[in-house]
Amino acid sequence: MDLTTENHNEDDRVGDPSDSPHSQNKDLDVKTGGQWFIKLLQLKAVDFVFGTTGAGMPDIQDAMVVEKPPKWIQGLHEFTTVNAATGYALASGKEGVALIDRMVGTQNAIGAIFGAFMNSSPTLIFASANVPGVPIQTGAPELHYSIYQPMIVLPWVKWLAQVNSLETMPDDIEKAFYMALSEHQGPVYVTLRQDLMAQTVRKGWRAHNTGEPIASMRVPDDGTIDRIIDEILIHDHPVLVSSQLGRHPEAVGSLIKFVYLFGIGVMERRFFMNYPVSDRLHLGFLSRYLKPEIPGQTDLVIALEHGLLPQQTFKHEVDVIDITSDPLHRQDVYAGGDYGASLVPAKIRAICDSHATLEKIIHVATSKLSGFEKEKIQDRIASLKNEHDRLSQDWKHKAKQSYESGKLDHWAIGYILNKQITEETIWVNAVAHSWEALLRTVEVNRPGTYFGNPSGHLGVALGMAYGVALAHRKYTDINDMGSYKVGKISDSVKTVICTTGDGDAIFGNIDSALWTCAHYGIGVLYMILNNACWAAEWHPIATSSQHWARDAGDFEFLDLDKPRIDFSSIAGGFGVYSRKINSLEELERELPQALQLVRQGKPTLLDVQLEKFTGPAASTVV
Repeated sequence: MDLTTENHNEDDRVGDPSDSPHSQNKDLDVKTGGQWFIKLLQLKAVDFVFGTTGAGMPDIQDAMVVEKPPKWIQGLHEFTTVNAATGYALASGKEGVALIDRMVGTQNAIGAIFGAFMNSSPTLIFASANVPGVPIQTGAPELHYSIYQPMIVLPWVKWLAQVNSLETMPDDIEKAFYMALSEHQGPVYVTLRQDLMAQTVRKGWRAHNTGEPIASMRVPDDGTIDRIIDEILIHDHPVLVSSQLGRHPEAVGSLIKFVYLFGIGVMERRFFMNYPVSDRLHLGFLSRYLKPEIPGQTDLVIALEHGLLPQQTFKHEVDVIDITSDPLHRQDVYAGGDYGASLVPAKIRAICDSHATLEKIIHVATSKLSGFEKEKIQDRIASLKNEHDRLSQDWKHKAKQSYESGKLDHWAIGYILNKQITEETIWVNAVAHSWEALLRTVEVNRPGTYFGNPSGHLGVALGMAYGVALAHRKYTDINDMGSYKVGKISDSVKTVICTTGDGDAIFGNIDSALWTCAHYGIGVLYMILNNACWAAEWHPIATSSQHWARDAGDFEFLDLDKPRIDFSSIAGGFGVYSRKINSLEELERELPQALQLVRQGKPTLLDVQLEKFTGPAASTVV
């Protein structure tokens, strides 16, 4: 298998085919390193590449004209496109692939790479690169070169590499896919030198380790499984808390079987759909920021993929079983950093694959429970049902009361939105100030239908939403030369709703997301709760050491008014159906119409005009 440039002699080769380690693999007919790269993506069944055009990747994009799939999904900013790849990965269960340009593109995307990391998303970020002093065959100049380019993403990726030779590229890419998809999942970052992508070759190859990653599931030994079961049974009021389990929808079904087997209540940080909110064992939502408020009688916490910072640990008298697939607890704490979460004091700590571990516990415990223990578990379930019913009724009453009052607020919006949720709806939620009200009013009960933003980084959801929408579509060749159409919409197309705030929307490049959706016919409803303020940031200012801003009612630092951002007009500039919503009546009238257009593959936007947030009155702040 030859790897030769055009100006080399026939015998001037990199390696000899007869003793190449790749000699038993299928040859790839390619003409450039860039085409070879695209062929390798095809072998991984990649349908879409999310990216922004840059001068460092012309030979890759040149090859995409003749090699389909993957289909190029153009964005206007690297932050949005990498977020889209993350949304695609989370919703499809496959890898999401992004292509960005050199150091400048990497710097623009760093917040999105952090978002992919905190979402435990198998996102592959490929970035073009220039090496100073290394000429490019085509005569293009080397620009934005950096020897540190991979280093700036180091804290936020699971693995990184720079392809320094076409000889190693198949293995580098094979490893990149394996690292992203194996547990605990996370983003990887690989640079592709422009001079190598421009290099002329006569033949390429694929790596040995092709196909889906095959790895045995990590589960605790039998002794640890028995100890976990015994601890659950000897305690009277166990509660399970989770942040990230729902990133694998199939694990939610195992969690339901597990908690019913033992009679355990569930509380969650809703980054994913970790547990059905309408189920009688659901006990509500944990704070994203503060110490978890678990029921007072709790004597055992089963922390399942749930991370806490040191000052947020559970009460000392509560025993803890810590089960996680992330040994460093870096990806399961809200808005984490390179420190991640602490290791909370635990009687049992198991580093394992959560889904497989739940199934093993269920299998062992099913034949182990005595008649007395089963009666105790049924009593637990009855008590938990009463508490669930109390919470659920309180939430529904508050939402209905708000709706009937005619006030356009978070509870009433959730009440109306809940009536429009169907089995094929997927909700991408980025609101901050309205977070608790919407979670308690919009009933999400199906795995894989809710995605949040555990990174806390503003703007992540805007790109995620259209990546989620594309996860349920396949690229089909429809005379694509010069065409920008995505392809035939399958029967399984989903209705994607993205709720976001005005600060989050403007930070997340709403214009980039709207343009891409309009350009390719991607149906997403962007529902912006516009209160003309960074309202979620009021609490830290109000709790400052001297309270000067709070006492004066001065929220200048949070103000997004005069002018209030007119998102409806922004959407109109892209030809996107949009409406400014000023009342509950308008929302009830316009929401079904907007969703109908989304189902037809058309993006829509509702700019919901909430009462301007001015901070609580000084006299009412404790």
